[in-house]
Amino acid sequence: MIGRIPPLYWACATVACFLILSLAVFKSLSADQRARIYISAADDDDGILLAPAQNKESISSSKPILTSTSIIPTTTTIQQIDGYDREAEEAEEAENRPLILYAYHETPNARQNAEFFLAHGLHAEADFIFILNGNTTLASSIPTDNHKNIKVIQRENTCFDLGAHAEVLSRNGGELIKSYKRFILMNASIRGPFLPTWSQECWSDALLAKITDTNKLVGMSFNCQPKHHIQSMIFGTDRTGLLLFLPQIQTCFQTLDSAVGGETSCTSAVMDRGFNVTALMTAFSADKDYANTCDHGDLLYDGHYYGITIHPYETMFQKANRDLAPLQLEKLTEWHSKAGYESWGVCKRARNVRRAVREMRARGVDLDFGI
Repeated sequence: MIGRIPPLYWACATVACFLILSLAVFKSLSADQRARIYISAADDDDGILLAPAQNKESISSSKPILTSTSIIPTTTTIQQIDGYDREAEEAEEAENRPLILYAYHETPNARQNAEFFLAHGLHAEADFIFILNGNTTLASSIPTDNHKNIKVIQRENTCFDLGAHAEVLSRNGGELIKSYKRFILMNASIRGPFLPTWSQECWSDALLAKITDTNKLVGMSFNCQPKHHIQSMIFGTDRTGLLLFLPQIQTCFQTLDSAVGGETSCTSAVMDRGFNVTALMTAFSADKDYANTCDHGDLLYDGHYYGITIHPYETMFQKANRDLAPLQLEKLTEWHSKAGYESWGVCKRARNVRRAVREMRARGVDLDFGI
């Protein structure tokens, strides 16, 4: 005669059946369905599914620019599970962390543009240096106290924006150039970033994604006169590209004409060494030889973009110090501000998605999100 089975046995059997069934269901899922399970945790403040919890930090960088006041990272043990090494990945992220230089001199329009950028463009996945040229009170609005990845350099208002970029990059024997691999050089004549509501990209990731083994300079727009060149309101590049065009701007320009000459020479310095350049504007992508064959002038005026006006959803930024689509600029500024868009959360989520994809690939889940 069979005795009564204890309740504990029934409980253990139930749990075992549930686990076996769950594993069978998971194995039956497609790679895309499995991806959703992993990435559902990408918005979580504490990181990614199946990974150890990590400290909530807004900054993780070992760059020399931050050594004097940066937060000391919490020591972690090497996490190597199923071929995935979290510590190695974090070291790679730190090595590829971009440096963003923002050149500024005080005007009413530049102040509006800078304040918009401070509200919507800052994030924790890059290091920022604001180069303040001449007298300004903007430094009081830059959140250097709470965010150690944000620095301010104040200097005399000389050499124009490109010359100021070059002077800062060349300090201390080019320490910044040696310490970073990716760079964005921009100025306060543009307003942004403006991204569509459906976009989940980090603006700096989107710009620097255009830099490849063959392409070494990206900007928002291209001008074919007087010389074919990427316009210098914003440059994205890597160390290779920067070292190619740095000699063209490594001087203290005394006149606007000489500064424009430096701007137009940057593109040819890159292309003459066999590399490509590109622009975010859609028209550039329609012709593989656009950089060599176009013949238009400055497109950043009303109606000058092949009969229409260029929109910042193509270029992420709008030239704001001239009378270009003023109502468009006003409305986009108003709407993005009211919507509360900020890059802190967007760029953190983009980082978490990249981590999740790498972890899944390391564990044998074959995915291709274009990352």
